[in-house]
Amino acid sequence: MFIFPVDPQAIFEERAPQFAAWGIPRPLIAQAQGEITDMWGTGPSGWLPVWASLAERAERRGQWLLAAQLWGAARFPCLATPERHTALERQHAAYQMARLPVRFQRQVLQVPYRDTTTPVPVHLYERRREQRRGVLVLCGGVDTWKVELHRLAVTTARLTGLLVAALDMPGTGESQVPLSADGDRVLAGTVGALRDAYGLPIGFLGLSFGGHWAAKLALQEDVDAAIDIGGPTGLADQPISLLDLPYGMPGIVANAAGLDRLPTPEQAPALLEEFSLRHLVDAPGSTPLLAANGADDQYIPRGDTTGLGHRDATTVWIVRDATHCATEHFRPLILASWGWLLARLAPRPATRRLAEPLLTTPVRRLLTT
Repeated sequence: MFIFPVDPQAIFEERAPQFAAWGIPRPLIAQAQGEITDMWGTGPSGWLPVWASLAERAERRGQWLLAAQLWGAARFPCLATPERHTALERQHAAYQMARLPVRFQRQVLQVPYRDTTTPVPVHLYERRREQRRGVLVLCGGVDTWKVELHRLAVTTARLTGLLVAALDMPGTGESQVPLSADGDRVLAGTVGALRDAYGLPIGFLGLSFGGHWAAKLALQEDVDAAIDIGGPTGLADQPISLLDLPYGMPGIVANAAGLDRLPTPEQAPALLEEFSLRHLVDAPGSTPLLAANGADDQYIPRGDTTGLGHRDATTVWIVRDATHCATEHFRPLILASWGWLLARLAPRPATRRLAEPLLTTPVRRLLTT
């Protein structure tokens, strides 16, 4: 693990809406922004100490869910310091104290990986006293992990009737393996364990780098349906220049990959090239895949999404006037994604005739080419 140059105020400018989407009140975000001047230091104006003080105050008030989200901000953007590891531990301790409006269970699955097994902590959410309609594995990216996906997980479980299984992708959060091209084997193993446990169709929804895994699992027929929102795939004519990505992303990715320093300009292209899906995109397969992103993504070229579109089983949505993961129009996008997913995981006649057209209509008005 290592620290790297990043301006905390630039992080606030880009990520404040994301922190609010996690559930952190905007006045607290503004308070933290006004006090923080140092990304990595442990002094009174340091990123982690300021967020930690807000989290501890929430704990004293018994606001455990808020405390968990504040600890998530404290450990952001990656586990580059020992203090951030501690913040992650405190986040999970607070989260398990929170009262949730769904049935919640934490499980640690032992999943095959390479020549051994690796633990995969999974957070399970489902409606109370209702038959499951399927399982949806939910995965974020390199800096947004399973607790930060709390609102999305709970809302998805409540409104779709799916059992939602949230986890951290390899190289992040509680994962014990670094980010590498064969990380899909950890996720496929988790899908297999959930399939054995529940005997239900399984979908995968990945956000940002999690979208890469969604696409890869679909192309390899490891799931029954998948949704890739903003995932890098290496399919664009112009490859991503890792070292030119903004907001500290080169250091975040390098930490996830287990490096001890930023890659050199000579090393960086190979680091991302190993994740290219070019060798899979033309493989035969019928697993439904929805690939979506904002038209103006600041990280991922449009071709990484549209490059999946010539495959018969892939649907592509490019949302106009939106950036990475279509954040500006995420609500209609996720509603439409639920409709698309339910029509494939639980394809009852009413689902295809009513739910999918109804839920996808708002986002279709926002689509561009």
